[in-house]
Amino acid sequence: MLKHIPKIITPQILDAMMKTGHGEELLICDGNYPSLSARGEKIYTPCGDIAELLKAVLYFFPLDYASEYAAVVMESCREGEAFGKYTQLIEENKSKLECAERFAFYKRAENAVYIIVTADTTKGGNILLKKGVVKDADLPKL
Repeated sequence: MLKHIPKIITPQILDAMMKTGHGEELLICDGNYPSLSARGEKIYTPCGDIAELLKAVLYFFPLDYASEYAAVVMESCREGEAFGKYTQLIEENKSKLECAERFAFYKRAENAVYIIVTADTTKGGNILLKKGVVKDADLPKL
């Protein structure tokens, strides 16, 4: 373990965030997502709350400021409380949350380089994040 890294961020998730480059996408999906047919590298976590994981990921993972919408969810996510949580977290990171129809979301998520598969069962709780760049000002002074 390392200091200052929440337990919800596993070594595999940290590795994936580090390796993902500018413009590449990371998918955090629920346990019902058809992840086996997806192309990206899978990371499995017993996390049961995508919003909690999203908050931890966004502490480290810069969103693409060049994209109006650096995060996308399924349209069905609007029906639950997760949508409000996701929207708040994405807006706190200076971006907007886009909604896509289920099959359009699947098509877009085909390009995710990593897929974090959780145990969450939130309806449409999947979220796709586009990585931005890290600037020197974002790095701590040691």
